[in-house]
Amino acid sequence: MVSKFAEKADKNMVDMMAERALKNEGSWEMEKQELVREKEQLNVRWRFSQHCCSALQAMVKNKLEEKKRIWIVVVCLIGVVVAMLFGVVLKMK
Repeated sequence: MVSKFAEKADKNMVDMMAERALKNEGSWEMEKQELVREKEQLNVRWRFSQHCCSALQAMVKNKLEEKKRIWIVVVCLIGVVVAMLFGVVLKMK
């Protein structure tokens, strides 16, 4: 009689463990899908941030090139002014 109850308890335990395993497997699948979605979102954010950084780098590069051109013009104008002053000084002698 005791062995009969022990066998029934074992069978119930096995059934309960199998049910838990199936439930865990389903929740693991849902968790996996959620992680895959999060990974895709992170990839999208990463690509967006890379694009933004590239755009900002291009803007900074353009501004630096523009400043270089302005300085070249300023230096050339200073050279012209100096040359004109030399011309005026030499003409006055």
